[in-house]
Amino acid sequence: MSSNIQKIDWQVNKKRSEQTLAEFFVEHFNQNCDLNYRVVPNIKEASDIDVYAIAENCETLNLQLKTGEPEEERFWGSRRKHGSGMGIIDGNIEELLAQIIQYSEKHYANKENLTLLITERYQPVFDKDYALLISNKFRNATFKGVYLVKLAAFDTNHPYEGQIVAIKDIFGNHGKIF
Repeated sequence: MSSNIQKIDWQVNKKRSEQTLAEFFVEHFNQNCDLNYRVVPNIKEASDIDVYAIAENCETLNLQLKTGEPEEERFWGSRRKHGSGMGIIDGNIEELLAQIIQYSEKHYANKENLTLLITERYQPVFDKDYALLISNKFRNATFKGVYLVKLAAFDTNHPYEGQIVAIKDIFGNHGKIF
């Protein structure tokens, strides 16, 4: 019985996390594209769609969020501190993005109608040149869109408002950061 309760708690937390991440994405997407989407959770368990983004006079966006998978837990690699407190990240971001996208392409049947949101809660911040570099590598993914969603992280040392990287933008603005 205890494992059933843990499973339900995990599912509730996962849905809550998906909702938060989708709302963050849609808020930034709306501001960037001058749209008015809102988030509606998908209540069907056996579906490729985690969350819908709907708006009047706009196509519904079917969002699939990649959160908490083993690849994501090691997504940024380890951070090794150096004398100044700055760190070096030893993970290969492009390789891990390739693994996540390729796995997802094999796993989801209607990927042409899905927008894949690869989520990350922490830094580093991507600059426009690196965003364009990874976009060039993955813009041919079979998904309708692929975005890297990096939530805001606020602490006294690193006030950070979050970032969306359009790896494959549904409007063709590949590599754009917003």
